Amino acid sequence: MNKMLFTLLFTILAFTAKAQEKNNAVSGQAPKVLRPNQEWNYAQAYRSGNLLYISGTVASGPMDKAIEQVYRTLQATLKQYNLNFTHVVKENLYTTNMEETSKHHLVRKKFYGTHTPAATWVQVVRLLEPNVVIEVELVAEIKKTE
Repeated sequence: MNKMLFTLLFTILAFTAKAQEKNNAVSGQAPKVLRPNQEWNYAQAYRSGNLLYISGTVASGPMDKAIEQVYRTLQATLKQYNLNFTHVVKENLYTTNMEETSKHHLVRKKFYGTHTPAATWVQVVRLLEPNVVIEVELVAEIKKTE
């Protein structure tokens, strides 16, 4: 199962890299725990039309601190494009410990306030780097269509 998941991840990364050759990738600050962008051939943020796709942002350490770090980094990435969490339309969260993540949901909530984007939370056995406990990726709408 792990080999299948790993193969699927690299297939998706390869497909994304091909798509980026045809579009203009926008670069943001890469997470410190990941290898350099050139090695993995990804953009931290990628604009397509009026959507901004933010690659998985990761953190390690105690879960409450890791959640805070991830959302502060995402906040900084959004800010680079004059956006904030009210522009987020979709969130995918991956954690190595769902119970611990759920205990600290209020840390996440302070970044979103009353805004409620579509969200998926998934527990995984591990993330790319063994010490990482959480990874969050976002899709933000650049021009709100309300």
